[in-house]
Amino acid sequence: MSVRYNDDFKKEVVRAYMAGDKSTVELSAEYNVAKSTILDWTKKYGEECQYTNTTHKNPENDMAKEIRKLNQQLKEKDKEIEFLKKAAAFFAKEID
Repeated sequence: MSVRYNDDFKKEVVRAYMAGDKSTVELSAEYNVAKSTILDWTKKYGEECQYTNTTHKNPENDMAKEIRKLNQQLKEKDKEIEFLKKAAAFFAKEID
């Protein structure tokens, strides 16, 4: 399944990459986008993102932030579920 991202989302990821605070691996996990895709977007939008002001209020940027937050919450929930499965299996063995 191919996911299509809008240009504003792509530029948000590129700006985050260009800020230099995080690696492509970290951004890939945070935004749920392949590392190679981030690099492709950087080639395409890098120069434009260098000169754009990120302080203006943009609903698309807010959506990108929300997606990032929800992806992080989803990963946390997946970890919790995995832990609970292991705990349930452990206690099931103890009962037998």
